[in-house]
Amino acid sequence: MPPEEMQPPPPPPPPPQDMMEEEQEEQEQQEEEQEENEEQEEEEQVDQVPEEFVFDSEGVIMDDDLMKFQSQQKAAGRTGRARTQMIFSEEKGRYIKPMIPKGKVKKMAVDATLRAAAPYQKARRDRAAAKGEEVRNVYVESADFRAKKLARKAGSLVIFAVDASGSMAINRMSSAKGAVIKLLSETYTSRDKISLIPFYGNKAEVLLPPSKSVAMASNRLETLPCGGGSPLAHALETAMRTGLNAMSSGDTSRVLIVCVTDGRANVPLGVSNEDPEFVGEEPRKLTKDELNEEVLEMAKQVGALGMQLLVIDSENQFVSTGETRKNNKRLKN
Repeated sequence: MPPEEMQPPPPPPPPPQDMMEEEQEEQEQQEEEQEENEEQEEEEQVDQVPEEFVFDSEGVIMDDDLMKFQSQQKAAGRTGRARTQMIFSEEKGRYIKPMIPKGKVKKMAVDATLRAAAPYQKARRDRAAAKGEEVRNVYVESADFRAKKLARKAGSLVIFAVDASGSMAINRMSSAKGAVIKLLSETYTSRDKISLIPFYGNKAEVLLPPSKSVAMASNRLETLPCGGGSPLAHALETAMRTGLNAMSSGDTSRVLIVCVTDGRANVPLGVSNEDPEFVGEEPRKLTKDELNEEVLEMAKQVGALGMQLLVIDSENQFVSTGETRKNNKRLKN
């Protein structure tokens, strides 16, 4: 048979209708199972509460009394107490007067040294001539040395103790961050140093040691996580320790602790300091009143050390338990 007359092979027969229906049913069943699995995963994710949160800061309207607080403190330093806000040393500051050095001279007061040597110039030249030495115009000996006494204004250290516990995450952590950042940017001069101490979980930590960098403090505050307990007493203890270290260095004359919290302390100081009585097999538990007493005792120590304490209540009127307000009243009494 010639090729032109050959017919193409017939097409394959269509699959039976039953097989098509079975494949379609299997595909629909797989899609339904996949949707159910996705819904179940979403439900599980919603039910899981993360241990830590990170909230962005938001703009807040600050209380006028709060914004005036720092300016009032600076005004007090410009009045009768201004003289107490000076630091004297032999290394940094403005030259105010000469002094007899104790040990090695760090900065020579040339004018005073020459005045001290002036009465002895004739006798020293005669003595040099008697020994046959070359006579100089000026003779200065170690007994004539005078050092510079320097003075500079002491700056303040503002320590921000920020409550980053779980209760703050539920309430107004974003507003608290915004408030602290606004205080940082609007109320501190170049002489002031700032420190940032967040407290959550079981401890407080120094996130930013005393520094003049407002930008660094703001950046670290922006990424501050939240969650866990509220070790308020340990935060005050850590802030006091930081303030004492700064005052002992001689560069800081005043320390202000700004504590942003909702006042719901629930972690004893013994737990934060890993006291065996509180972290053993049968740890000691404190009642709510005992926890508040512990916080009040630490706050009283702040005043006893000559530091100032400003407490900012981060709760709003809808969820406030009044803990911060009650503790503030007790401190005033």
